[in-house]
Amino acid sequence: MSAAALLDFDAHPAALTDLDQLPRGMQEAAVHHLLNCQQRGPVLGRRGLWDLTGCRRIYLDRDRCWRLVYQERPPRLASASGGEIYLVAAGARSGHQVYNTAARRLQLLAATPAS
Repeated sequence: MSAAALLDFDAHPAALTDLDQLPRGMQEAAVHHLLNCQQRGPVLGRRGLWDLTGCRRIYLDRDRCWRLVYQERPPRLASASGGEIYLVAAGARSGHQVYNTAARRLQLLAATPAS
């Protein structure tokens, strides 16, 4: 996927609440990353008790205390975009909080039957 390709955006409903609960400066950094999508975070995989295969992370601050966990998804059939960024979770790294949240949400999504 080229950096010039337009990407759609979607989010787990609770991830939008996560964004609202970030400190103000981190909210601004998150919106900047999500709108510009020029920096791709490293690929995540199995980490301890959680499986984040297919996810990536973005650091929101220099100290790497605040993160976004997202997936890059292929374009939808009717979409002219280069794909989709799907935000799974946003929050603090402390205690692996953001990763635990993302893993729980992904498990719930996987358990939900497709309509």
